[in-house]
Amino acid sequence: MINYFIYTVISLGCSYAVYFLLLRKQKTFQFNRFFLIGSILLCLVAPFIEIELFNAVPSITEIPLERITESTFETPHIEAITFDEVTPVHQSSINPVFIIYFMVSGFFMLRFLKNLLKIYKLTRHDYKRVERLKIITVTDSDMVSSFFNYMFIPENHVLSKNDYLSVLAHETVHSEEYHTLDIILLELLKCIFWFNPFVWMYNTSILQNHEFIADEKSVSSGIAIENYSNTIINLGQKEYRVPLTSGFNFIKIKNRIIMLHQSKTSMFNRTLKITSVILLLAGIFVFSSYKDLKEPLVVVIDAGHGGKDPGQKSFNVNEKDIVLNISNVLASLSDDKVEIVLTRHNDEFLELSERVKFINNKKPDLFLSLHGNANTDETISGTEAYYNPKHELAETSLVFANILVENQLGNFGNRGVKETTGLYMLKNTSVPGVYLELGFMTNESDRVVLTDKDQQLKIAQSIYDGLLEIRSIK
Repeated sequence: MINYFIYTVISLGCSYAVYFLLLRKQKTFQFNRFFLIGSILLCLVAPFIEIELFNAVPSITEIPLERITESTFETPHIEAITFDEVTPVHQSSINPVFIIYFMVSGFFMLRFLKNLLKIYKLTRHDYKRVERLKIITVTDSDMVSSFFNYMFIPENHVLSKNDYLSVLAHETVHSEEYHTLDIILLELLKCIFWFNPFVWMYNTSILQNHEFIADEKSVSSGIAIENYSNTIINLGQKEYRVPLTSGFNFIKIKNRIIMLHQSKTSMFNRTLKITSVILLLAGIFVFSSYKDLKEPLVVVIDAGHGGKDPGQKSFNVNEKDIVLNISNVLASLSDDKVEIVLTRHNDEFLELSERVKFINNKKPDLFLSLHGNANTDETISGTEAYYNPKHELAETSLVFANILVENQLGNFGNRGVKETTGLYMLKNTSVPGVYLELGFMTNESDRVVLTDKDQQLKIAQSIYDGLLEIRSIK
């Protein structure tokens, strides 16, 4: 979530810079409106859209698996550990930063709803219809403003005929152009992205552009430009208006007078700048969509046992061979999102101390030790994971373990996450660690899955999917 917010700050900053440098002083008001609304929405949505420029990873069905061979050794399981009871899944405590974020967002949302309620109550008052506008007299506003087809005029305002006609034309444009929709959208975005300074800059620029559009169309309707300019000056000294409305004199008088009298640039220059804006916005969108600026999740996959230690053995199939095949498939899925490193690539014996040293030197984000389970009761089946509750990173390991177990539900039953303080690697590594018992070799249905090549591909892909999920929350 934090990374998404960073993306939006960068992309909105770039797109606003494009507007500020190329469009701000152009009389392309309708295009400017389209650009401002479109670019803010694109920049907020783009990080959720992934553009794949390359697809270098081969199809998983094309990856060869080593043939499962029978070991000549029949040694007992090296680590005979009695594990504690299954621990319930529980989430980590909420980051204080997110608590502050939701509190501030809640405040802005309550303010937004309060203002909507205020507008609703005003619209229940008696009104006088003038063409499409419903004119309502109010006592708590100094400004003329509008909300959809409702126009609010201060009770103590005395307007000359010229001023009244100018205001009426101006607010009619706001109504016809549905500027209120833009305002409501911006208010909602400010509730969510209140911390992003560019959202507030967009808000100011969009409201300013609304006034430019209304000014231009009002003058085009036949109102004399000098009379209209005088109205802007006459009514431009008030400050307070009804919230969520389009105000006749909402922005600085000087900007509106200058823009009202400014001549349009040549068609060629306007076309050139609009084309440049579209190309730059497309570049920002691709940049925001192209994943991934985030560092890859580095994971050490430890295929349990190996060499003279076959692990569990059932029906002439060794645990060491099954987990090696799965870990080799996982290694082939390594990419710029999940970097997978193996403790062993072949059928070799490694001391536990060697594995621990390798993991600590690599300093990954997670180490995952793969195993096949066994029990004297052949009816017991399913995937279970183990973590060390006394490790300094126990909370992180627990979260990772739950994700990895959940991602195996398509292959095995779920036996949950268990605590253990007796596993050497979980005690002596300095990074989050999980032992993943994929299934029970002593259970017929689990064994069929574990020994089938196609199912091993699915298991590896499920683990990789779990690692992607872990990466997304880091």
